[in-house]
Amino acid sequence: MTAAALTATGMIAYQVAAKATRDAFFLSTFSVSGLPAMMVASALLAILLAIAATRAFSAWGPEWVLPRAFAASAALILVEWGISYPFRGLAAILVYLHYGAFGALLISGFWSIVGERFDPRTAKRHLGRISAGGTIGGLLGGAVAAQVANALPVTAMLPILAALHALTAALAARLGPGQGPDRGAARAESNGIASVATPPPVRRERTRELLRAPYIKGLIALVLLVTIGEGLVDLVLKGRAAAALGNGGDLLRFFAAFYTGISILTIVVQALASRVALERLGPARAAALLPAGAAAAAVAALAIPSLLSAAVARGVQSVLGNSLYQTGYEVLFTPVPAREKRRVKSLADVGGAKLGDILAAGLAQAVHLLAFPSPGAVLLAIAATVSIAALIVAIGLHAGYVRALERGLVSRAVQLDLSEVFDSTTRSTVLRTLGSMTVPRFAAAELNRDAGSAEGPQAPVPIAAADSDAARTADLHSRDSRRVIRALRGGTVTAAVAPQAVSLLAWDEVAREAIEALRRAGPVVIESLVTRLLDPETEYTIRRRIPHVLATRRDPRAAEALLAGLADRRFEVRFRCGRALSHLRDLDPGARVTAERVYEAVLREADAGEGVWKGRQILDDMDDAAWSPVLDEAIRSRANRSLEHVFTLLTLVMPRQPLRIAFRGLHTDDPLLRGTALEYLESALPPEIRKRLWPFLEDDRPRRPAASRPAEEALANLLESSDSIVLNLEQLERGRNPSGEEPGA
Repeated sequence: MTAAALTATGMIAYQVAAKATRDAFFLSTFSVSGLPAMMVASALLAILLAIAATRAFSAWGPEWVLPRAFAASAALILVEWGISYPFRGLAAILVYLHYGAFGALLISGFWSIVGERFDPRTAKRHLGRISAGGTIGGLLGGAVAAQVANALPVTAMLPILAALHALTAALAARLGPGQGPDRGAARAESNGIASVATPPPVRRERTRELLRAPYIKGLIALVLLVTIGEGLVDLVLKGRAAAALGNGGDLLRFFAAFYTGISILTIVVQALASRVALERLGPARAAALLPAGAAAAAVAALAIPSLLSAAVARGVQSVLGNSLYQTGYEVLFTPVPAREKRRVKSLADVGGAKLGDILAAGLAQAVHLLAFPSPGAVLLAIAATVSIAALIVAIGLHAGYVRALERGLVSRAVQLDLSEVFDSTTRSTVLRTLGSMTVPRFAAAELNRDAGSAEGPQAPVPIAAADSDAARTADLHSRDSRRVIRALRGGTVTAAVAPQAVSLLAWDEVAREAIEALRRAGPVVIESLVTRLLDPETEYTIRRRIPHVLATRRDPRAAEALLAGLADRRFEVRFRCGRALSHLRDLDPGARVTAERVYEAVLREADAGEGVWKGRQILDDMDDAAWSPVLDEAIRSRANRSLEHVFTLLTLVMPRQPLRIAFRGLHTDDPLLRGTALEYLESALPPEIRKRLWPFLEDDRPRRPAASRPAEEALANLLESSDSIVLNLEQLERGRNPSGEEPGA
């Protein structure tokens, strides 16, 4: 983190000082009418370098390339300084091209390194600090340029710029060990990145495919539109500055003071608003603040034509662009997998920006050729229109960001578990995490084990057609578990015997057989099941086992009863209803489950105190874990039951796979996966749900106080369990007196 902040300081100090030097050097040597042509030339050169940089980043990694690029830039600046004495005009052109070609490219490479270090959640917290370091660097760069302007010619800035890039090269080398050409290819291949040996047509086709992705196209469109607006306002500012000031020293002082002031304001905005905007608005909407402010400022500059209004308009763009927009934009790239990011980010950053410069220059040239009476006003009107279009694009990126986070969850889960895990058990667990769900069935051996006696498992005994419901009811009422099991297996449960069959769910020894018999019974038992589930006076053990039956019934009454069961006063009943609903939706995707009722249930769960939330346990082990849409073997033993239940409910109305991986990420020690999970949840959950759940999701948030009346709650739970206690005592008594006679009779 420290190395990144220091690198950003040196890098942006160069950017601000070099920008002031470039503008003052060129405008003191050539007319302002030459700016559009220079913008186009530097943009084309930057695009060519971006293509080369993309290949270098993919082959060797930005950690290896970036320090060498900074060092090469420093050497080139010294060459330009030497040329400036005999050939001032040529040096002014070279400095302009150098800044335009290298500036955005090096910044993009730096943010690529930083983006690969953090998950989106962590990026929200730390990128602001790194940006603040860059803003401080901008303040230093502007101050240095201002001091030089007071005593020395413009060209005296060139060796200072070379020193700044040499220092930044040394700082950038500390960001990572670097891969180098030899190790880079092998590591890139292992991570799915095109290596140097990959045929160029294949690399180009992969890059084109990524650039056609809607989310990447949206990011490029945002960069393009923002840059057009900035370029047009920048041209208006420089034209008015050249007309008002006229010579090199005054221009350097003006631009140095302007960029220094911008840096100070950026520090203030960065410190006060950057993290708040990211946390409350999200990265897409935080980035949208730039085009919104730019549109308003352009309209104001159009209404009040002056150098001051143009400086204010350009200042608004710079302050918002270097603070809220920059941080939000970089976070928008964090869920993109590293192998994809290395192929396209430089092209998106530099290519989009430089294409925007070309279009801005073309528009300016067209306005000049058409000889509008007030060309500056026309350019400002176009800038305002383009900024409004950028605002629409930025707001639309929020949905794409959530989808990219979903992909990022899957990608990070795979990278975490398959690239560094070698034992077959763990690998198969990960594959199950990402794969489809299996439909559980009670194993026959398990049933026989519970239903069997010392003589071995009991085979089904058919009940004669003449047997009456009364006879079956008598069998089911008997206290002999073998007789009860034979009755359950021997025929279909009818409506007449359904109440007794449902009551048998409270008897542990025959509960599994009762569940299977009720499942086979069909619609005739639905009413009995629904009535008992929703009756708060029904014994708790029965209520928590009824969902095992309703989960297999493709009947609207079953789905409605399970939804109603989510409001039961006992957690395990709600928990089983949630799992049952998930399984029922697998069997019958048309089952009606409304988001409103699901969110109401989630909010009720979030009302629990921390102690209750953490302490919830499940008493029954009824083999329905495979119904859970979020649980897997890797985290089964340590999963929080309250959190599992809430995530199970959310999968009923939100994409299942991202939630499954997010749930897993919250239970791992991997910071990247956990951070990506938190960022996805913060972006995808409805605001009220997010607000209420967040104390249970993020460790450093304040927790809800524990329940105020644990003793009363424990007493209520004990009283509700009284029927089970009586039944268990009766079973123990029968075990001591197998004949079934009353003791002492």
